[in-house]
Amino acid sequence: MREAPVEPTADEARGTVCDEATLAELRVLLGHDHLKRLLSLLVVEIRVRFSGGKDDRIAIAQDAHALLASSGSLGFLNLSRCCSMIEQACLKGDDIAIPLQEGRIAADRALTALAALGVRE
Repeated sequence: MREAPVEPTADEARGTVCDEATLAELRVLLGHDHLKRLLSLLVVEIRVRFSGGKDDRIAIAQDAHALLASSGSLGFLNLSRCCSMIEQACLKGDDIAIPLQEGRIAADRALTALAALGVRE
């Protein structure tokens, strides 16, 4: 059975939500099924780490750090960049309202892209 190619998922304001080349390379290295499992775990991680209700800057920074690594390694570079900004704002004591808002938008766009790829929890 031939696998459907991964289509790039772009956001006009921010560029590519999901890097097609990274996913294609991971598919070759890991295999389609294993990549799908990793992407499914990313869906869960995004939902857990952006569940809201947290006001502890250390916990927010830790969540952002974990998600920046996993999302970046799977080609969700905008989400990874936003998580880096959240982490840095938390650690520096800066206002985190705008980075959190941008992170939530990036997380929603990543979830939309993952759904378009047929990835579920």
